[in-house]
Amino acid sequence: MEIIVTDERDERFIEMCSSFGCEVSDPQVVLLLNNFGKTIGCASFKAYDSKTAEITTLFLNSYDNREKISYKLIRQLEKIAIDYEFKGIVVSFDSREDILIDIFEKLDYKFVDELLMKKEFKSLI
Repeated sequence: MEIIVTDERDERFIEMCSSFGCEVSDPQVVLLLNNFGKTIGCASFKAYDSKTAEITTLFLNSYDNREKISYKLIRQLEKIAIDYEFKGIVVSFDSREDILIDIFEKLDYKFVDELLMKKEFKSLI
């Protein structure tokens, strides 16, 4: 599997978002996960505020290894957000029944309100 870093203008990202009924036009950092030349997942983030990034998409075309693929994409987004000097990252949900909540909880995200989870990055200094 190969992770490609791109942006919201990438046709593969636009096509994947469209297949999930989503349209993204804000500036985004986008990750595409390819397996044998086929895009099987994508994730993206944008600036939430001056210190925080917001995960805006996480789409997977496969039920196989769904949790493993999600972890891989989220962890890579976190690394890139740190490189951009963000201090934390948030993700919002439409309901508390979202199947991805368990994955984010395992990655140390905590609810800060009813539908918003946040992770603060640890400083190495």
